[in-house]
Amino acid sequence: MGGAASMSVVRVSPKSANIHAANAISGAGPTSADPDSIKYSGNGIDDSDCTFTRHSGSMTGELRIEVRTMNDPAREFSNFAARCDPHGTALNAIGNEASECAVDGKAGENTEQVVGRVRDRAFVIRLRVSGPSMPPELLREKVRKAAEIVSGNLF
Repeated sequence: MGGAASMSVVRVSPKSANIHAANAISGAGPTSADPDSIKYSGNGIDDSDCTFTRHSGSMTGELRIEVRTMNDPAREFSNFAARCDPHGTALNAIGNEASECAVDGKAGENTEQVVGRVRDRAFVIRLRVSGPSMPPELLREKVRKAAEIVSGNLF
């Protein structure tokens, strides 16, 4: 965000937390390596929306990260992918099936987003900037970097 930002987290499907550190060791080996393990680091964690907002003079920046668990990724991911179709640009090495696209917004706003998935978790990352114009290529670079970080954490 380029400086101090405020943050909010909204749980969208509360479940009982079963959070374990990635690569924690259990009797079955590293818990993050066995997705069927009840102690797998991704099981039982709430789907959430995280929003980071920064105000600096006449500029406002907002980074929004949405993560959802899908029961049937082959069928359900198409609803997420549609957020960038048909003008999305495929992104290699960022999760599975990731694409990036510009989003139409209000006058004076520039918004880029990445939609992708890692196994059964869909993610949508949206970076919106209003105020003095940020070059589109810089905005794309920043949202792609955020997508790399999020998808890496979901692995």
